[in-house]
This record gives sequence, structure tokens and C-alpha cells, in this order.
Amino acid sequence: MPPDFEVDPAKEVFMLSAQNMSKTFGAAKALEGVSAEIGSGEVVSLVGENGAGKSTLLKALGGVFPWDSGAVMLDGQPYAPVNLADAETRGVALVFQELNVNRSLSIAENVMLGRLRNYRRFGFLDTRRLNSDAQAILERIGAGISTSTDINDLNLGQLKIVEVARALAADPRFVFFDESTAFLNNRESRQLLAVIDNLRKQKLGIAFVSHHLNEVFSISDRLVVLKDGRLVGSFLAAGMTEAHLHGLMVGREFDGRIFPPKTMETGEPRSAITLEEVVGAGGLGPISLDVKAGRIVGIGGIKGSGGDLLLQTIMGIGDVISGTMSLEGKAFRPRNPKDAWHHAIAYVPGDRTGEGLISEFAIEENLTLSARPVKAGIFVDRSRGGIITSEMLSKLKIKTSDQSQATSTLSGGNMQKVVLGKCLATRPRLLLLDNPTRGVDVGAKAEIYRHIRSLADDGMTILMVTEDLGELIGMADEIIVTRKGQISCRFEVGQKPSEEEVVKWMM
Repeated sequence: MPPDFEVDPAKEVFMLSAQNMSKTFGAAKALEGVSAEIGSGEVVSLVGENGAGKSTLLKALGGVFPWDSGAVMLDGQPYAPVNLADAETRGVALVFQELNVNRSLSIAENVMLGRLRNYRRFGFLDTRRLNSDAQAILERIGAGISTSTDINDLNLGQLKIVEVARALAADPRFVFFDESTAFLNNRESRQLLAVIDNLRKQKLGIAFVSHHLNEVFSISDRLVVLKDGRLVGSFLAAGMTEAHLHGLMVGREFDGRIFPPKTMETGEPRSAITLEEVVGAGGLGPISLDVKAGRIVGIGGIKGSGGDLLLQTIMGIGDVISGTMSLEGKAFRPRNPKDAWHHAIAYVPGDRTGEGLISEFAIEENLTLSARPVKAGIFVDRSRGGIITSEMLSKLKIKTSDQSQATSTLSGGNMQKVVLGKCLATRPRLLLLDNPTRGVDVGAKAEIYRHIRSLADDGMTILMVTEDLGELIGMADEIIVTRKGQISCRFEVGQKPSEEEVVKWMM
């Protein structure tokens, strides 16, 4: 029989209540006296700037690590999970930001991961019962996914829904979503939000963290606002405005102007990088493009349309099959990413934890990882490394009390700033950005935008792939749109396309 997720009418109302929770990492106070409640049948969004304590609160309640002080009650009983599995047995499940599926397993095996031993009989996997039970869970949340589908045919949103189904296999009463939409495009995010709404209707209690305020407003019943690890307050979502919410988050009203003004060019800019009929591995091209120095060139398109392949080809990650590239007038064909770094090209990848950082390393180690002046053979110039680290912490306003702490302890937005700082420490002339503000709150976005504009004003050339149309139009001096690995349209400097004009060239 498939798992039973029916709500017991006698226990229709559940409550998870945290009182005066505190948590420190080294000298940094991640939470300080925070109180919050989550009831069944409601979506409570935790909102605040990067480093406000949102993810720390969810991870503590979800059993990732213990809190230092405070008390938590679950349905009137003390609750203090020692790990994720313990929290799960108590009825609390956590869905992380990073994708955690095994593509070598089937959809059903991923849904029931950790429970596969229950489906073994005489050493063999009972795939029929496994598929039936997994399908029942997927259908209960309205996933629209069949277990007979090849897992490699699912988009990121569907893969994230498979993770949600896995969380539900434990029959939880509370499900926490920690920036689970951060790496999804708009369509994929809508799929996940529809599933969350379905869970709410089934009387589960939902805690939700997202830096996309449109998602927060579309799904939330209540908003718990945090600032610098402290509770600002709990508010009904109905009637709250984005400007007021931002004011609560940062302590000042938000006027909506997060994009710095574009600079006016004087004279004829020189070419920074030129591509002529370039065909690259993975389905890129042919592409011809002449990027001028000191410009921010925005690259828009649906996921997989070719923008990321273009950056990877320039960076030497993907092979050039045919065509030519020139960098500042000289023939250029990087053998690998190290070769591109040596040509003063830096790359901020779309997956900061998987590709951009070594999260267990200290902040200083990550910031100086690629800075050549810091290293002399097998030796490390720690004084020079300290100078670079201090410079990047100050310039990018990275919030930390100790540059020797593990980068994994930072908020998502501050991690993103470390990735950017690591690149800028190499003093690049060409900066490649893949969705540079994904999973970053609006305040941190504004800081990153100002810094990107300042870099361009100082003569740096920037190629920026983004799935955020507002970011694309608001930041780019000129825009190219990619479709099926090729450029479908180009909006020159001075043109101001609407979102609708950009979108029609994506499809």
C-alpha cells in the first residue's frame, strides 16, 4: 500500500513554536533571541537581507545543527532534533537550496531514497511496489510527473519537486523550503510554488525562504521578518507592500531604484573580444559577436538557449569546434580555464557552491584562491592574501566577523559576493557572469549592481547571462538574446526594449 498522507481529523491543527532561539558560529551571532511559530495549513515566509538568519533558523529547526539556547515545542512537546533523520521522524522535513538528486537512479528510487531497503525482498528490489508508492506521492502533490519518465528528461523545477516528494515520503507535518527556487527559472519556480500551495491545502505547515519577493507575496500567509539575526516582527502578508517590507528588512524605505544609471560613451570604444562564426561544443553557434571594452553586454534567453555555453566557450570550458576568437585584437583560443585566467578573464559560474567555491575553505582562502600574486611556488604570501581579503570584504560589503571562518557558514548572498571577490582579486579585464544575483536579496542585489557598473565605468568589459528580465534590461548597455545556441536578436546601445520585446525573441 502507498504511504498514507491523510490528515488525522483529531489532530488537524499542528504547531511548531520556537522561543528565544540563539545560535553563534565562532564570533558571529547568526540568531539572537528569535521567536517564531508555524501552524498547519499556512505558509510562513522568513524574509530578511543576506545574513539575517533565515536559513540558520530553518536548518536549526530541521536538525542540520543544534541551537545554543532557547526552546522549541512541537505540538506541546519539547523538540530538539539531533540530526536531519531525527527531525524527520518527529515530522519536520527540509528541502535545501542545492539540488540533491541522483541521476543514476530512477525517479521512484530518488523519491524513496533512504527507504529502499523497505522495497527489497530476497535481495531484489520490488520495482513494481516502489513505482506505485512513489507515483502515489507525486500524484498527491499534483506533480504531473510519471515514475516511468527518464529522470534526465526532467527540468530543474521537476527535479526539485522530486526532492519535495522525497521529503513527503516521511509523512511530515511541516516542510521547510530553504531558497529552493534559487536556481529555477520563472516557469520552474511556478511549478514548485503550485506544489507548495497544494501542501498548504493538505494542512501541512510550510516555512518558505526566497529572495524573490514576488514569490513571497504570491504564496505567503504570514511574514516573519529578521534583521541581523534578530526578530523584527511577524506580519500578515495581506496588505503588506514590497516597499514597506523592504523597509522592515533593512531599516529604511525602498524606492525601487536598484539599477545604477548607465554611463554615456565618449568616442569609439575598442573591441574587447570578437567571435567570428564560432561553433562550440554542446550546440553553440554559429555565433558572431563584437564586444566593446567597458560595456555590460547582457545575454538573455530561456535556460539552455546558449548563453551559458557562450561564457563557457570563452572561458575554455567548452571546446571551439570551428570559427575564430580574438581578445583585444589578438587571436585567442583558450585550452582550458587556467589559460583564460592567464589572459585576464574571470568567470562567475551559475552554481556558486558546486563550481565557484570550496565551501569548507575559509573566506580568505576562497577570496585568494585564484589571485596569482598571493602564491610563489608552493609558498603562500599571507600578508598579501590578507590585503586582498580586506579589500574585497570592504568593497563588496561581505558580512563576516572573521575572515578565517568557513565560507559555508555565510548566507547565500555573501557566498555569492565571495565568488565575485575571488574573480575580482585576479584583476580581470573581461568578466563573465552567469546569473550573478541568483539567490540574493534585493539589498545585496543593489550593492552588486553598483559594483558591476563601477567596474564597467573603470573600463572592464562584462558579459552577463541572466534569466531575470528586469536585471537584463536594467543593467545591460546592450542586449543579445540567444535561442537554440544562436543569437536571435541584438538590441544596440541606446535601445530600451520592453520585457515583451525581449521575450518574443527567446521563443
